Amino acid sequence: GRTYTWKLKHDQSLYDSKKTRQDIQQAFNYWAHYTDSSFREVAPDEKADFNFAFVSGDHSDGASLDRYGRKISHTLSTEDPYTVHIYFDAKENWSHTYGAIGNNLRLVTVHEIGSILGFLHANDHKSIMSPFYQVIHPNEVLSIQ
Repeated sequence: GRTYTWKLKHDQSLYDSKKTRQDIQQAFNYWAHYTDSSFREVAPDEKADFNFAFVSGDHSDGASLDRYGRKISHTLSTEDPYTVHIYFDAKENWSHTYGAIGNNLRLVTVHEIGSILGFLHANDHKSIMSPFYQVIHPNEVLSIQ
């Protein structure tokens, strides 16, 4: 299998860089388990196959992020050289734990990487490839208990 490289353009102090990088690597580990590919982080000054960044609004790629929960992330790929950019909406709330307030960064990253690897959106709302982000709200947890 092929080894892909990735890096995080992390020029904002809004997010814990170490936890963000761990979430991204865990998302890659998920796909490494199901594919014959491997993924490794490279230094910020190195060239990477996958480039991650937190941006807001119109960031010059024709696909604005809306800061209102409807469009929380998206990908852009180029052919020559093959490079992937995965953008997260910097105006959204992001979390590193499931069930916390905000979008779970690892789950959203698994979805975006899956899209780049060729997995299509799934009609099953429980699938990681569902086009709609699913989260269990605290009130739902309380009603179950």
